Amino acid sequence: MTSASATAAPPGLNWDDLRIVLAVAEHGTLSASAVALATSHPTLSRRLRQIEDRLGTRLFERTPTSLRLTAAGEDMRGLALRLRDDITALERRIGGRDNGKDGPVRLTAPDAVSEYLLPGILAALCREQPGLTIDLVVSNQVLSLAQRAADLALRITPKPDEALRGRRVGTVAMGIYAAHGMPVPETLGGIAGLPWVGFDAALACTGPGEWIARNVADHDIRFRANTLLGAAQAVKSGIGCGVLPCFVGGSIPGLSRIGGPLPALDLPLWLLVHPEMARLPRIRRAGDALAAKLKQAAPLLVGQT
Repeated sequence: MTSASATAAPPGLNWDDLRIVLAVAEHGTLSASAVALATSHPTLSRRLRQIEDRLGTRLFERTPTSLRLTAAGEDMRGLALRLRDDITALERRIGGRDNGKDGPVRLTAPDAVSEYLLPGILAALCREQPGLTIDLVVSNQVLSLAQRAADLALRITPKPDEALRGRRVGTVAMGIYAAHGMPVPETLGGIAGLPWVGFDAALACTGPGEWIARNVADHDIRFRANTLLGAAQAVKSGIGCGVLPCFVGGSIPGLSRIGGPLPALDLPLWLLVHPEMARLPRIRRAGDALAAKLKQAAPLLVGQT
């Protein structure tokens, strides 16, 4: 049986206090948490001290690089998560009563997709779908659709979350790209000994990172990036050749592909929505329009342009 003390907020606490503790717990630093909460670092630091002083206990252990939850902080985090889930469920139920086809739609996508694939597509969608307002949330993290961090999500993944409703809207091919003027072979057979742009630990376990680990000698890697955008700019600058999505490499002037796409690295592109949001007319309208535009971009996605 759950006691009342386990479900009720401690005296003096409010949802804003819990929201602050949850943000710091999720982001790990005051700087990142301040950005997420749209406040300043000094303000957030002061608010956190005030909460701890009011409770008479430390909620976080301070280290030189991060903040880690204490046992008391874990208790507050658990309560904040439960309340956030309840608030989100209520928002979804209320939102489900909105039958309008117009209004805002929050779309989240990774940085490379947002930078090189979506600009023209979203421009056309805004022209052709009056009444819809697209809020683009650029993030390489998997934002929660259940928590209403976004309404629609574009994700490049072999296996999307089974709790979400989705449709496959394309296939993302990968290829090896190099800057114009860099002496490179015309086929993959001569890539040994070339300078390369690789990936750090953040991307080492992805398809491109694993391909480079198998096929490129470590001493040939001259630069490592922690994002696909960083890798693309390094390749463009002439540091070395690198594995990039074809929609990225094919969109950057000054880059050429060596050989054809790498079939083993093909990945599905999914357009996902939470089941409870999928029945909203404006979400259906935005999703259908976006899916149609993405399917028209198939040649770019698979490296045919």
